[in-house]
Amino acid sequence: MKNVKVYASPEEVPSRLAELGLRQEILREAVQRRQAARASCTQNHPAPFPGISAWAETVAALRELLRPDGWTRLDSGNLPLTVDPANRVSLIVSTGDENTGTEISPCTRSSKGPRTENAVTVNALQMDLFDVRLRPEDLDDSSGKMTFLLLFHHDAKANEVRCELSRPITMNDEGQVNGWAERIILPSSPFGGDMVKVPTDVPQTPPIVVTIKRRSA
Repeated sequence: MKNVKVYASPEEVPSRLAELGLRQEILREAVQRRQAARASCTQNHPAPFPGISAWAETVAALRELLRPDGWTRLDSGNLPLTVDPANRVSLIVSTGDENTGTEISPCTRSSKGPRTENAVTVNALQMDLFDVRLRPEDLDDSSGKMTFLLLFHHDAKANEVRCELSRPITMNDEGQVNGWAERIILPSSPFGGDMVKVPTDVPQTPPIVVTIKRRSA
């Protein structure tokens, strides 16, 4: 298997994104909307909701921000994709582990379904036909789309969100994506706070007593 190509420098990242029809500022704004969605949750929300809300808002942000460039949404079963105008590049939003956005190869936090597995298989087959720096125009109907995962990791200790746009080619026995043809490391985004804390010292409203009197005949 070919070595993983990592794009991390200020020169490499915009150049590779441009080949895919993407701009770094769009991905950055999607990250910012993700953070806002998470920060708007309170301790009264169900425990899984901040993560779900952040993921869903990122998907929506990508679709809305890329729509002027001709990208469209495609819901393949329960897998929400964002697809480029030529139908050659598709994006999936996913949560990554603590290695996301670092020098160490990351893994998705959760296992993935058969549609993601199929996309990973197509990516792996393309590796046998093309160079690592695969461009959309290199593909045809027989070689299918190349799929990228927009990975996020919310690091509370470092007070930042790390992310990368990476092309998966392998999955482990637990169904997690764990191998990549290329990784485009995006700048980390610091956040100013986490979930909104619900105050516990709010004065209680005194009980209201309603007196009912029988009317005189």
